[in-house]
Amino acid sequence: MSLADAERIAAEGKARWFTGYFDPLLADHVRLLQESAGPGELLIVRIADPPKPLLNRRARAELVAALAAVDYVVEEALTEASPDAPDRDLRARFIEDVRTRANGVKA
Repeated sequence: MSLADAERIAAEGKARWFTGYFDPLLADHVRLLQESAGPGELLIVRIADPPKPLLNRRARAELVAALAAVDYVVEEALTEASPDAPDRDLRARFIEDVRTRANGVKA
């Protein structure tokens, strides 16, 4: 959905926004989104593009949209998630874990 449509829907009632890369979509992302969904509130997720994405934005949007906790996904280009977005830390930890395992070092 477009950002304008999401903002219009959000203005009509209670809504929470969540912005992230979801590249790749991790179990921790799913838990964060489930925790972010409040009773009687819509959860609107905006997809940001990391510097070097593993998956294209459309694929990430489809994966996020398939989650029961998510009501709407905004797929418009956003080059950066906010600096304090939890998604940034999850992605960094995931990449570090993959590198560690690839080098045969147990964490």
